[in-house]
Amino acid sequence: MYSSITFEKLAQWAGGEVFSKTGVHFPVSNISTDTRTLKRGDVYLALRGESFDGNQFLKAAVDAGAIGVICETAEEISIPKIKVEDSLKALIAIGESARSIFRGPVFGITGSAGKSSTKDMVAVLLGENTVSSPASFNNLMGVSRTLCLVEDDTKNLVLEMGMNNFGEIAELCKRFRPQFGMITNIGDAHIGKLGGQEGIYRAKKEMFDFLAADSDSLGVALNGDDNWVIEAYKSAFRHQDRLNFKLKTYSRKNSSADIFLESSFMDPQTGFLNLKIKTAEGNIVTALPIFGEHQAENIIAAIAMVKLVDVPLRDIEKRLKNIKPAKHRGEIIQLSGEKIVIDESYNSNPKALLSSLESLKKLSPRGRYVLVLGEMRELGNFSKQLHEDVGSFLADWIGKERPRVSIVTVRGDSSRISDQIKKFHPSVPVKHVETTEQAKQIVPSLIHSGDIVFIKGSRSVGLDQLLSTL
Repeated sequence: MYSSITFEKLAQWAGGEVFSKTGVHFPVSNISTDTRTLKRGDVYLALRGESFDGNQFLKAAVDAGAIGVICETAEEISIPKIKVEDSLKALIAIGESARSIFRGPVFGITGSAGKSSTKDMVAVLLGENTVSSPASFNNLMGVSRTLCLVEDDTKNLVLEMGMNNFGEIAELCKRFRPQFGMITNIGDAHIGKLGGQEGIYRAKKEMFDFLAADSDSLGVALNGDDNWVIEAYKSAFRHQDRLNFKLKTYSRKNSSADIFLESSFMDPQTGFLNLKIKTAEGNIVTALPIFGEHQAENIIAAIAMVKLVDVPLRDIEKRLKNIKPAKHRGEIIQLSGEKIVIDESYNSNPKALLSSLESLKKLSPRGRYVLVLGEMRELGNFSKQLHEDVGSFLADWIGKERPRVSIVTVRGDSSRISDQIKKFHPSVPVKHVETTEQAKQIVPSLIHSGDIVFIKGSRSVGLDQLLSTL
């Protein structure tokens, strides 16, 4: 946090009542919401959720070395305390207050797929003294916690903004006020909750609606290949004509875009991504240890975003080498026996999964493909059909190209994928299980020398647990 922030200032920001026998003018360097990871000198903020209550762990926070707590309870403790009516609202108020005193550029990124990876890439390309949302800190609590990481020397702030329903992105924008924005794409994630593609469009468009209405906003990085995103931009900005507002377009189809992906391919043995990118300042040619041609779109999106603040091309080229996939999002892991694991276990949705499978088809394993596909959640009434569509895609690939493949599907409607394979290719080894624990029992025995193992599923399926077994 800023060096000027004291416990007393936190109380003012949180709107709470202070209880202290030792004074409240001491500086605060960090706020923790988990006693298991709390470090000595942190302030502990006790959050309450549906299945937990952080107010029950005040003593644990004291024992771990907290110098103060923010909580909802009247319990007496030996260190200074700020009592609030609602700890989450207090955290959000602290985040808003920290945002109000930050003077550097603020970037907001949302989208159905790719927003976390793009956010990480933007942070790398902006350079040192950049704070970005850790992991997927993309809701009110997460973005508020991100603001608590801003320090005196922070130059740039990159915020990931997610949503599960209408109004959530609008609220995030209103509270944390991005100046530069991007919708990576408008796909089918959360389609079950929002009632179809039109609903997702309306929810994601809230980012552009805010930027169009806010006189302090400064620019948009626009995906020139996504018709829904283009329509969202045209609709939101149809009455805007501000001289100081910048637009940077990026595309893999239109060579007139500001950032044009001239070519991309993956090394068929290593899976490394090779890129040639055309910009007004010159071309970028690079190879990165990131799986998936969809990551090429994330990279040109990130370049377009940082060009809104005129980061020089030479700095972009230098910093591209520092880009690595986020954990469980396209990591390429080498195992013994020339086995390769492609780890996309963090999350899954139909568009992202099909894109990854298209990339996977372009590899050439010496052995076989071993696909571990978890259920895609939050698809509502569309779930069965969308899983069947993935099964049909795989059945078509197997029928046309005859790859050596073994498939394991995990949990719920992912069985529809297995059913489609069995229907058209009964000789292909396919198995469905209902838990990750069951997958951990059978997948290791399927893997042999030279195989490429691909793992992808929605977060709640927990396929990341499979990695430690492998």
